[in-house]
Amino acid sequence: MTIGEILKHKDIYTYNKLMNMFKIKEPKKKIELGCSVEELMRSDSYKRVGGKIKQRSWG
Repeated sequence: MTIGEILKHKDIYTYNKLMNMFKIKEPKKKIELGCSVEELMRSDSYKRVGGKIKQRSWG
């Protein structure tokens, strides 16, 4: 038996108070962006080569 189980049976008030203090927060939802890195850098002549982003030409 764990401490949590013992508290749940013996002292429900303390158990509920502890559960509210250390409530596990839900992870935040990720915001999906509209463009990838390649799309944002397309006008600047960048290209993905071997997992890296390299510049193809100047200007």
